[in-house]
Amino acid sequence: MSRPHQDRLSSLPDEILEHILSYLPTKDAVATSFLTKRWKSQSLWRSQLNLHFNDIHFPDASAFRQFFYSVIDKRDNTLPILSFQLNCRRHGFLYETDLYNAVYAATSQGVENLSIDLFHNPINIMSLPTFVLTTKTLSVLKLKRVKLIMMKYYLPSLKLLHLESVSSYEHINKLLSGCPILQDFEAKDLIVSNLSSSGSDVLSLSNLVRANVSGSPDIKLHWFHNVHHLRIQA
Repeated sequence: MSRPHQDRLSSLPDEILEHILSYLPTKDAVATSFLTKRWKSQSLWRSQLNLHFNDIHFPDASAFRQFFYSVIDKRDNTLPILSFQLNCRRHGFLYETDLYNAVYAATSQGVENLSIDLFHNPINIMSLPTFVLTTKTLSVLKLKRVKLIMMKYYLPSLKLLHLESVSSYEHINKLLSGCPILQDFEAKDLIVSNLSSSGSDVLSLSNLVRANVSGSPDIKLHWFHNVHHLRIQA
């Protein structure tokens, strides 16, 4: 005789359930509110400190946009956002204001880990909001397929900076100099213009442990004169 089904998951304390949800993509975390009455009434996903948005699960950009704003509006905004990942490689955002709003939602809540990976559109590369580069709480920043317009740059808590297919019309060395405790740096396929060719711009990256540079000939090797582990690829 078969045993009756027991919902052991729902009997767990909220703290454990919230910890489990933190490992799920935000779309799946929101879907748990339809599992049982308890999950629906408490909407534990609204207390999530880690948000991961991926447009691959949506039929078009409009559906993804609607879901994103719904989550941001309903989330408990008295809680911080520790990790914010935005992957828009299938559809991308329709408007640059959407990227601005997405990033602002994270930085205004004290985000520590920010990852942005956008749809590749060589004709219209979206610009990263400039306030990101002065976010004092950031310790991890990963950017793919965005454009940097660097007015001010000071990231006092940043320890990891990864850039891939990023366009910059300013001095990338000035961005690095604004990261005083940077430990890990990666640059892949950067598009940089107006870069100084002077040999005097030696950076004081005294905390840098690892640097990995590939497909970015504009990056100057003498910037990393004191790095512990350096890897260069053409």
